[in-house]
Amino acid sequence: MIAFFARHPTAANLLMLVLLSAGILSIGRLRRETFPDFSPTEVEIRIVYPGATAEEVEEAVCRRVEDALDQVRYVRELRAEARDGVGIITVEMDADGTYQEFKDEIDTAVGAIDDLPEEAERPIVTHLHTVDPVLALLVTGPMSPPDLKAYCEDLKERLLREPDVALVAIEGFSDHELRIELREAALRRYRLNADQIADIVRRQNLDLPAGAIETRQGEIAIRFVEQRRRPEALEELIILGGEGGAEVRLGDVAEVVDVFERDEEKVVVDGRRAGLLNVYMTKNQDVLRVANAVKTFVERERARYPNVDLRITRDHSTLVRDRLVLLTENAWQGGLLVMLAMWMFFGFRLSFWVVMSLPTSFLGAMFLMPYLGLTVNMMTMVGLLLALGLLMDDGIVIAENIATHVGRGDPPMKAAVAGVREVQGGVLASFVTTVCVLGPLAFLEGDIGKVLEVVPMTLILVLAVSLIEAFLILPAHLAHSLGRTRSAGATVGRHRFDGAIEFVREHV
Repeated sequence: MIAFFARHPTAANLLMLVLLSAGILSIGRLRRETFPDFSPTEVEIRIVYPGATAEEVEEAVCRRVEDALDQVRYVRELRAEARDGVGIITVEMDADGTYQEFKDEIDTAVGAIDDLPEEAERPIVTHLHTVDPVLALLVTGPMSPPDLKAYCEDLKERLLREPDVALVAIEGFSDHELRIELREAALRRYRLNADQIADIVRRQNLDLPAGAIETRQGEIAIRFVEQRRRPEALEELIILGGEGGAEVRLGDVAEVVDVFERDEEKVVVDGRRAGLLNVYMTKNQDVLRVANAVKTFVERERARYPNVDLRITRDHSTLVRDRLVLLTENAWQGGLLVMLAMWMFFGFRLSFWVVMSLPTSFLGAMFLMPYLGLTVNMMTMVGLLLALGLLMDDGIVIAENIATHVGRGDPPMKAAVAGVREVQGGVLASFVTTVCVLGPLAFLEGDIGKVLEVVPMTLILVLAVSLIEAFLILPAHLAHSLGRTRSAGATVGRHRFDGAIEFVREHV
């Protein structure tokens, strides 16, 4: 195979052209993300229980689901969260389990539960994929907290219309609440009490729980989800029909206040209330495309509302962008230094073809990365950075040996074939040594193993492509280049270097 490609430079040129072209075309298909994505290991069970308090949800929903999941195998951890009106149970799979079987057993166990409250909705079982944070958008402006939240919700809806934005979550606001503060004098006038008001509100707003009624006897919790979300709408709620068609509305006996439930969840920037929109990417998205889409949207929004302060923060895309810049700079700087060093000792032609192994190997590996499930992320770029310091070693060794044969007077074609065959054992041994040292990282268990496994995979892939380039492409190019000059290895720099070594050997 080595002799065939050395004697047929067209085949070597075609192979090199295929690797370069395929790599360039695949750059647009490579997905960029912060960290590698891996298969889901968690299942979420969500059960809506309208009108129930968190304590009722925990007792009537969460504990019964937990009991039903006792028979499921490979459960590493189970977390239950009870909120007003909804229970969320998250089940994490052990590393020894198979995800599909794990999810099927959970589906069966949840489907067999027959003692949930009648008011509870059907359990929803979903598998949780890892989502990576991209950036956060900090929003401040001259507006009240309810108006600020409404503006953030509007921003979220418009952001989600962007083609490259799929997940946005609002932070900085607790659950929205309409607080009903009853007037005791009005209640006595119409012979009503707090329990009656609460019952009327519940019956006419079926999407509850929502809000709170404060009385001397205590507080009755009510939280709105969809219906009557504004104080004015709730105050128009008819609570009593009078004689002659007269009606008593909630606003006649109470004041409805638009508030948030918990102040400890608020975000404050420079003494002003702020909202935070966290933008995430799914496993099929590109972190740089998502970040660029959000930044373009922010520029348009700033021009539209100059009084609103929009700031980009927690920008994780800069990690990927900076690492890509570092990789690119190291590549051209390393290639330039290698070329200058080899030019000094072997001449321009030989050094040029050795340095060409860098883009050929990298682009060839990038073409193959999607087929191995690899993306451009923080960990694969570690593998690429490691490969930068290793992949040209093989080419340098082979080129130097071929140049030595030419310097001894061998014909270029014979020198190319013999030079490669003499060192191919050592080159392959070096490759196998690297595989043996770094390969075990691909077999680590747990989440850390799933993150680290892409480092040796990427490194070995690049080195494997560099072996193909060094054995099949480089000899043909050197045979052709050195055939046009018989002075390989005879540069002034090489003569001076050899003379210095000879002097040291004889006199030291």
